[in-house]
Amino acid sequence: MKKLLSAAVSAFMILCMLAVPSCSASDRKVELPSENTEKVTIPEKNCKIEFPEKKPYDYQMELTLDTESQTVGGHVIFEFYNDSTDTWNELCLRDYASLFDKADVYESKIKRGGGITEISNVRDSRGGSLEVERDKDDVSVIWLKLKKALEPGSVMKLTYDFVTKIPNNADRFGFANNIYNVTNFYPILSEYADGKWSHTKYFTAGECFYSEVSNYHVRLEVPSGFKVASTGEQILQNEKDGKITYKLEAPYVRDFVFCASGDFAKEQSNIEGVIVNVFYNKVNPAKTDMKDPVRVAFETAETSFKAFGEAFGKYPYPELDIVIAPDAAGGMEFPNLVLISENLCQPYMMQFAEYDQLEICLLHEIAHQWFMAIVGSNSGEEPWLDESMASYAELVFYEYVGGEKEKEHLYGFGKKQRNLVEKWGNNDKLDVPFSAFSSDMEYTSVIYVDGKAALYQMEEILGREKFHGIIRGYVKRNAFRNATTKDFLKALYDCAGTDNEELNKLTDKVFRTKI
Repeated sequence: MKKLLSAAVSAFMILCMLAVPSCSASDRKVELPSENTEKVTIPEKNCKIEFPEKKPYDYQMELTLDTESQTVGGHVIFEFYNDSTDTWNELCLRDYASLFDKADVYESKIKRGGGITEISNVRDSRGGSLEVERDKDDVSVIWLKLKKALEPGSVMKLTYDFVTKIPNNADRFGFANNIYNVTNFYPILSEYADGKWSHTKYFTAGECFYSEVSNYHVRLEVPSGFKVASTGEQILQNEKDGKITYKLEAPYVRDFVFCASGDFAKEQSNIEGVIVNVFYNKVNPAKTDMKDPVRVAFETAETSFKAFGEAFGKYPYPELDIVIAPDAAGGMEFPNLVLISENLCQPYMMQFAEYDQLEICLLHEIAHQWFMAIVGSNSGEEPWLDESMASYAELVFYEYVGGEKEKEHLYGFGKKQRNLVEKWGNNDKLDVPFSAFSSDMEYTSVIYVDGKAALYQMEEILGREKFHGIIRGYVKRNAFRNATTKDFLKALYDCAGTDNEELNKLTDKVFRTKI
């Protein structure tokens, strides 16, 4: 693997050096933004969500997918700045891929063939090489002691090489049915908040990642004949010596992921000005004729963009990839890419009609493009901010569709059927960490179901149009940053006022956070 990477890495480093301005990272500082104290207002339907003027972090990556060794790795040049008011004497990176070295990631006795990520040649642009120290309690947590402290606003470049083993795993990260799902695969800078580095324990029952928005510039080498779905847009494709090199650009995203296979079929449509690609295994498809699942995927994407654009603000990215692949969880969201289980392509996977579980899962994962990708959060500490919001978006989708579908899918979440003020105990709260739940089942019941109901009951109290407008205000205010429950409540009460007794009773019941 290292031999395969060496020539490409050398060329890549030369190109990067040519592109770097004359001043070094250690010579520069950025101006940290001051806290926005302005009142949140309600934007118009279908409002644009603009990329911020603030320069994001920047990843340049030269990657190789080696199918013989079943590894992915390469060279990373990461430029960032201290966006806190504290001095950083150390950095924390998350290496989620190393968790798959253990069979008990999914509480299974099956050895999945993962491994500990090899991380080497770690350098600070201001102070030479750095030692990699893995946390003794969590192999996914990497500590780097800085030889020179990074002051608030100061810029630095971190460079490193890595190689990680892709496990035999039909899920968000793994190889199955000749498809590589390569997600959360490289060491990524953790988030620094409230005076410390976040390293919440990894969990599999939903979104559990927490990072800053960055620009990604990626060159990815895969075997000839491979198609690639990924975060960002494909800009360039070269084929030489049995390899294809893709150039990928992904601005203002929280992570970079890709899926690759020599068996992929790709179908494309322009929906609401967004290029939507659907990938599936054409050699060993989920069902003999994939025409209907692909049709449902495109139709669901179209309705999602219309419904969520109207309610939350228009999707700001130029592309979305939908990948139908092995995924034990049913579906998983990533920036500009959603992963949908092959099992959902079966007509019998239904609640009310054929393929409606495919539709529900897909629209939920697309909703995460707003509540995870656009508005980030610490999903380990406040999982409701992405999962409850995406679950509530299911109701927004069916409100937009109307008719019998609206009646079927909204039933059971309103005050008449599930009044949380009356039915929840005093200790039941929505804004609690994953670790507060006794089981995945309890977590799912509270965050996915009761959280969905709590937001819908706010809509019932305030009216659909007003509440959707409040969510747009929340999204616009917190786009491309990480929000908290306080940010949500600020948007809610700035727009709804503080004198609605029914709303106050509901928020007092479901939230421990007060403003």
